[in-house]
Amino acid sequence: MKVILLADNDADFLNARAEFLEKAGYQVLRAYTLEQARQQLSEARVHVAILDVRMEEDDDPRDISGLVLAKDPAYRVIPKIILTGRAHEYEIVREALRALPEGSPPAMDFVVKQEGPEVLIRAIGWAFAEHVRINWDLTIRWGRQNELSSPYLVSLVAPDLPREQLADRSAELEDVLRKLFYDYQQVTLGRILTRRPGWVLLTAFAYRPQGQEEQFVLAWGRREDILADRIGHESLPRATRRTLILAKSAETMRWGAIAYRLVDCEEIEEVTTLARFYRQQPAGRVAATVTDLFQTTLHPWYARGREKRDRSVEDLCREWLESEGRGVSQPEWERRIASLSRAALSSGLLADLACLSNRVSFRFSTGQEFSCPNPLPYLFGERLATRPPTQCGTIHGRLDGASILVDRSGRTWVVDFGKVGPGPLLWDFVFLESSVRFDMMEEADLAARYELEARLMAQRRLDDPVNSEGLTADAGKALQTIHAIRGQAGGAVGPEIEPYLMGLLFCAQGRLLDYRPEWQYTRGELVTYVHALLLLSMVCQRLAVLEDRLQQLPPQAARSLWLDEENQEVWVEGRCVALTPQEFRLLKYLYDRANLLCRREALAEHVFDLPLSGLRPEEVREAMRDTINSAIRRLREEIEPDPDHPTYIQTVRGSGYKLVLPDVSS
Repeated sequence: MKVILLADNDADFLNARAEFLEKAGYQVLRAYTLEQARQQLSEARVHVAILDVRMEEDDDPRDISGLVLAKDPAYRVIPKIILTGRAHEYEIVREALRALPEGSPPAMDFVVKQEGPEVLIRAIGWAFAEHVRINWDLTIRWGRQNELSSPYLVSLVAPDLPREQLADRSAELEDVLRKLFYDYQQVTLGRILTRRPGWVLLTAFAYRPQGQEEQFVLAWGRREDILADRIGHESLPRATRRTLILAKSAETMRWGAIAYRLVDCEEIEEVTTLARFYRQQPAGRVAATVTDLFQTTLHPWYARGREKRDRSVEDLCREWLESEGRGVSQPEWERRIASLSRAALSSGLLADLACLSNRVSFRFSTGQEFSCPNPLPYLFGERLATRPPTQCGTIHGRLDGASILVDRSGRTWVVDFGKVGPGPLLWDFVFLESSVRFDMMEEADLAARYELEARLMAQRRLDDPVNSEGLTADAGKALQTIHAIRGQAGGAVGPEIEPYLMGLLFCAQGRLLDYRPEWQYTRGELVTYVHALLLLSMVCQRLAVLEDRLQQLPPQAARSLWLDEENQEVWVEGRCVALTPQEFRLLKYLYDRANLLCRREALAEHVFDLPLSGLRPEEVREAMRDTINSAIRRLREEIEPDPDHPTYIQTVRGSGYKLVLPDVSS
């Protein structure tokens, strides 16, 4: 049924026109006041709104309250027709039909009341044909076996919707589908791939009148969520958008929908999420798919707009938590952890979990124990810190097992773009790694999960090897997958472990913030929250050790640059920098000759072992330029706060390089 809102403070005129429109086959919602009109626009399903320009005082030429309502951006998507009783009000006509900064004008048409109902009928017909654009003849199949329905989908994205509004919202869902597939004869919704609050992703099969089938993944949900999805997708590098094409989009007052084409996808029925793919495939196949995800699908994201920002990882992570509205006080944290401890013990997940003011102790059912400092003083006392800069760029912002699609061949596509934007590059890696341990692991053995975390905490660099011997199959699979993620992270943001652990700390903290003491949880759900507390505790302990160690090092480690040859470590302004063996060898040569010129020839001979004998002078220069310049550039990327304006490794034009260390004598 086509629904029209007719708003006019002249009750006689409104009722007469409403009866005429109802005889013409329209459902008419009547609004006699400005407040009633606004309420109907906000709550009801409306296709076209007809608004009297003067909704408060007919005899006051300054009253343009109906036009002001038409300009309200909250009702932008509803086509509007302005009514007036005065044919000579050209200024009002001009203002009503002038485009707004958002693009469309407040009204699509302007009708004088004295022109009669036939003129109004023609204006409404034009509005439906040109602006509403709903295919009323479209056949909608709700699932291949009719297992879906519009009320069911509405309840998924709006579970708190009052029952009396469900019918209207369900009909509005059909409207957005009829707008989206305006040029088609039938659309069949396949199956739900993934969902989150306010947003659902489904497979869809659309058929032209000639019968050809076209396959899509369909994002549907609250209009603001779909708008964020579209803006995020349009901000991506072109190379990424070529693999997931935004084919069409539509919106109504409350809902929005986007139809994407998966490029090079032969059969959309075989597409699933990474989380399901993880559970169905062996560890090696999952690790290879994750590697391809970062090297192929996401590489264009991270290659564009990279910059080092003079802010620490924890500052950026805290900013994220605050933007999500997820900050809680220390007493509230203590209440949640105490409640989680009681729930874990009563469910038999742990033999003991003691949360004291200064320590947290875990005793597993195997008898194994782990004890560490209570993480709360570290979280609220700001006793843990990584030093800037932080490598930033375009990130997905919500990368997990549900936002990545995989087909049978292992090809990947990323969806759900509502959080795409600038941020620390390591965030996508730690978010996906956290999803592996919290969403994809299946066994409830917390001792096995502790062993997994202990192996990972033993890494000094992101690209260090890990040992899966003795782990359960579930933990071993998670370890292999996480090792693949960390290997790709090392290539994108550098192999330093400290800022990466800080990102994991905030992921664990975010997961724990989902725990509600007033709710009852299944044993499987509790495992995730206890695992998050365990990870939070272990990360705090590891970072505290690094922070305590810094206090024991020479002042140069905190104030400038200091090299620890025994442990093969480099400290730059308070952060431990992980270097490759060649980078460490190059820096050591410069460090041993700090504040002195190191000529290119010497670097070629003593650091790079370049075979220069027998080469012509121009060949020598070319060999040294390619090898040494590239190595110096990579080293600056690791140790310089701003690699484009280096303060430590200075170029001596035409001669070589000098490591400038004001706190270290030559």
